[in-house]
Amino acid sequence: MPRHENIEALQQAVLRFKARDLEGHLKLYSNAVIHHGFSSRIRPGVAGLKDHYNALLKGFPDTRIEVDDIIAEGEKVVHRFMFFGTHKGEFLGVAPTGKQVRAAGVHIHLFQGGHAVEVWQILDTFAFLSEIGAVSRLRDGK
Repeated sequence: MPRHENIEALQQAVLRFKARDLEGHLKLYSNAVIHHGFSSRIRPGVAGLKDHYNALLKGFPDTRIEVDDIIAEGEKVVHRFMFFGTHKGEFLGVAPTGKQVRAAGVHIHLFQGGHAVEVWQILDTFAFLSEIGAVSRLRDGK
C-alpha cells in the first residue's frame, strides 16, 4: 500500500478514537496485530487492543490524544503524540485519584495490506504512572 494511504489510514483511526468510535479505530489493525511497549501485557490481536483501550477509557474517560507529527518510510508510519486525561476510574489497579495526566509518546506502525500488523509504543511511562501513584505500587510489588 502506498505510503500516503497508510498515513491517511492512521489519521482516520486517530479521528475515530477522538470521536470514541472504538470499533472504527480498531479497523486500522490486522486481526493478529502485535503491540509492544507500555501495553505489552495486552494479548495479541484486535481483541487485546480493544480490552486495553476500554481499560484506558474507563480509567481516563476524558482521554485526549494530540498528534504532533506523522512520518512515513516504506511500510512504517510513525506518529508523535501527547496523551492527556484525568484519572477518574481504576487503572492498573490504582483507584481514581482525580489527577490530570500528561505524557508524551511515539507509535511506530508496521503496515501490511492496508492494516497495522505490529505497533511499537514508546511512552513517558514513568511520568504517566507517577501521576496516578502507580510507580510506588510497582516498586513495592503491590
